[in-house]
Amino acid sequence: MAGTTQTRNSRIGRIVRALALAAVLVAGTATMLCAGTGPVKGGDWKLLVRSAVCVLGPDVLLGEIADPVSGVDQRTWESIKNIKLWKASTRRGRPVTIDRDKLLQVLRYYMGDMVRNLVLPSQITVQTGGRVITGEDLESSVVAFLTQRAKDLGGDCEFRNFRLPMHYFFPNDYDTLAIELDGDLKPGSNVVRLKGMASDGRVVSTKAGSVFVDVWKAVPVASKPLNRFDRVTTETVSFMRMNLAYNQDVWDGTGGPWRMARTLGRNQPFSMSHLEQIPLIEKGERVTLVYRGSRIQLSMKAEALGEADMGQQVSVRNLQSNKVILATVVGNDMVMVR
Repeated sequence: MAGTTQTRNSRIGRIVRALALAAVLVAGTATMLCAGTGPVKGGDWKLLVRSAVCVLGPDVLLGEIADPVSGVDQRTWESIKNIKLWKASTRRGRPVTIDRDKLLQVLRYYMGDMVRNLVLPSQITVQTGGRVITGEDLESSVVAFLTQRAKDLGGDCEFRNFRLPMHYFFPNDYDTLAIELDGDLKPGSNVVRLKGMASDGRVVSTKAGSVFVDVWKAVPVASKPLNRFDRVTTETVSFMRMNLAYNQDVWDGTGGPWRMARTLGRNQPFSMSHLEQIPLIEKGERVTLVYRGSRIQLSMKAEALGEADMGQQVSVRNLQSNKVILATVVGNDMVMVR
């Protein structure tokens, strides 16, 4: 009887120990799931790998080169962002570029099947230390810089066709970006200078880019066809909205009086090459010819045989005697001989 009781107690002890072990295994599994291990190896989550990054070293971490974009909860992100990848370069401040195929091989080696959850760029440039400005942020900085200077152009300005570096690396965290223009901002293509500046004002690097500026503005156009020597008046001018990027040297509507230096069609913009100042004396114009001697001054009507401005000489024909005289322009419609 005593033997039977001992056998039963031994069997019960084994059952209790088995149940206890099972409880431990279940608890451990639950702990692993709570830590985010389960979702890491599958699911619809995605990480977007950047094209330009700076890392701290000595190892490149997944969270330094990628950002969560879809289906990544905080627990999953915390469990994977510190995954160690390859060794960071020991040459601080020197970017290293890796193409997509090589990057895929490296990531597959360290991450296995999880590499399928990564969206890879065509290449990645990695620098140990320093800082980097992405192409998108570079464009935003250039737009902000140009917007301030575009106020002097008037009209509505639009910036496009940016040709800027894909990214800009700085060797130190405290380096800053400076932007300059080659000359004044103008409609059309503009060259932009990008400079990396150290804290003491030294230029540590320089890059170039360009941007196209459209300037939409109401400009003077011919309200009717105009020929050579036609005068420009309020009746011959109207206004039309045009892009100054494709209409260079457009007249701004000021100055004058003007006449046409060459023909211009209806609704065509006036350029400065179309205009010339109307001289004080025009050919065929009736002028007052003044003769001034030591004791006498005479005035008579004459016809200008040429054109001249103030202080210039012009041949005129005395309408009374038909004699041609060389006189000096001294005022509007007035010439003088001594």
